[in-house]
Amino acid sequence: MTRFLPALTVSALLALGAAQAQTVRPLADGLPAGALLTLETHGAAPAFKRFFGAADRLLSSTDLGEDSGSMLGVAQAVLGDSLGREGIAGVFSVQGKKGTFQPALLAVTRSGALTDELLGELLPEKPGARVGRYTFSRVDGLFAGTSNGLTYVSSDKALLMAYLGRLSGKAAPTLAASAPYAAAQRAAGTQELGLYANFSAAAKVIRSQLAQVMLPRLLSPVVDALDTLGQFAGGLTTTAGGWTTASAQVVNQSGKDRPLARILLDTTDFGVQGVIPASAEAVRATACHPETGAYLGRWLTRVDLLEPFGFLTDSQLASHLEQAGRYLGDECAQVTLAGGLKAVLNQEDPLAGLATTVSYQRVTDRAAADAHLPEYARSVNDALEGLRGTVKSLATSGMDALMDGAMADRDTQALMLGAGLAGASQGLDESLAGLKMVYAFRGDYLITAFSQEALDAALAEGPVLADDAGFRAAGLTMQGSAGWSYQPDPADLTAQDLAGTLPRELSGDKAMSGMLGGALTAGADLINRFDGTTSQRSVSGNVIIGKASVRYRW
Repeated sequence: MTRFLPALTVSALLALGAAQAQTVRPLADGLPAGALLTLETHGAAPAFKRFFGAADRLLSSTDLGEDSGSMLGVAQAVLGDSLGREGIAGVFSVQGKKGTFQPALLAVTRSGALTDELLGELLPEKPGARVGRYTFSRVDGLFAGTSNGLTYVSSDKALLMAYLGRLSGKAAPTLAASAPYAAAQRAAGTQELGLYANFSAAAKVIRSQLAQVMLPRLLSPVVDALDTLGQFAGGLTTTAGGWTTASAQVVNQSGKDRPLARILLDTTDFGVQGVIPASAEAVRATACHPETGAYLGRWLTRVDLLEPFGFLTDSQLASHLEQAGRYLGDECAQVTLAGGLKAVLNQEDPLAGLATTVSYQRVTDRAAADAHLPEYARSVNDALEGLRGTVKSLATSGMDALMDGAMADRDTQALMLGAGLAGASQGLDESLAGLKMVYAFRGDYLITAFSQEALDAALAEGPVLADDAGFRAAGLTMQGSAGWSYQPDPADLTAQDLAGTLPRELSGDKAMSGMLGGALTAGADLINRFDGTTSQRSVSGNVIIGKASVRYRW
């Protein structure tokens, strides 16, 4: 009988350890309520391992590969021993002078032997203060400590003491038990890397600060909109085949910006996939409430006087957006057509991507659209032409002043800067010259673009996305949806493609190109491991739930 006792003892200890591990309270259970923002990790060691592995492949292609690999290994070990277990950093509102509220930082992580050893070299040998079973010291303006398997740091002493008091058993409101945090996190679920933002609480802090200087009328709508955004929680979890994301936004329907709440919570039945070319490289469709145009127009009107080039005034964009809302339905899509990914890599033309970018909007009143759109396009295009003249005039006057001063002072660097400004001004003028708002109809949808080439590609006959096998296999919900996105596996890039993103001086230098060749090849490899993504958004009550799946070969 006695020979079985050691085995039974070991089994009992293992069972006890497992039970204790299961009952470990999340760190959020001890943090004070009222967080404005948190960054969290939960069992994130696999995520760090995968991300550092990708970074190591990239850096190993450079001359610093061996040294950087060692540094990455140390960083991964430290993070795995701390944030890889569980960690949370939060920005909290604390009471400052004159009763106002101001932000303060509080961060805590579970620590292992490696983390404790490293921190032991930074903290004083004798702690400066104790709260219950926990100690801390002042270190370079911060308050930090490590005890009972936790490491913690704060920019505010009272905030840290309040946290340690809760850990020691003091009854007080906690973050996990606060309704805003719990509602958002419950809907989003636990993620390896997570984020929580309380926009409503942030709005209160901003109001408190601005009240000291009399809240400007221009900023009041901004604060109202921020308050209406409510709370957001989301994050990502890595998998062997990529990663998944989940998010939840709890819209504050009692906020003052009621139109924004209606826009955020809008849903619709999608049919735009029936007119989008199957060869599209990326599609992002959203339910756009009929009020969206008028709402955006009001914001443009507020900032019109601050816009330095006069484009908003000349184009009457705010008025046109409001008029367009009378004949546009609540279905919109932004589409990148075939060739779009490589187009944006063209350093020679920063606006080359517009040649493959189009927008789709459902039309509910074709007659009204036909009556308004010619004036709309003409107004925008005239304003673009005027913008070219304004930019050229400003650039010329500024360049002339710089060159005159450089000539007088014989300043070679200023002369080179002036020449650079001249080249940049010419490049911008050429880019603006290629911008022109064009539009056409296909079925019940209005297609708009700023390139005739893009519009022609969108109108070309051919297979549509709805009939594409890959798109259908994604199983996206099209009825009663807040939005979705779809991006198939893109065509592979080469190092030469990425070289197009480099400034002309570097890409034309053979010696420099040789030095960067390995890094560009490794960078292309990292990008080519991406095999597409899908996402879906839905609405339940006042909660917007988003889920996405990204395919990536680690």
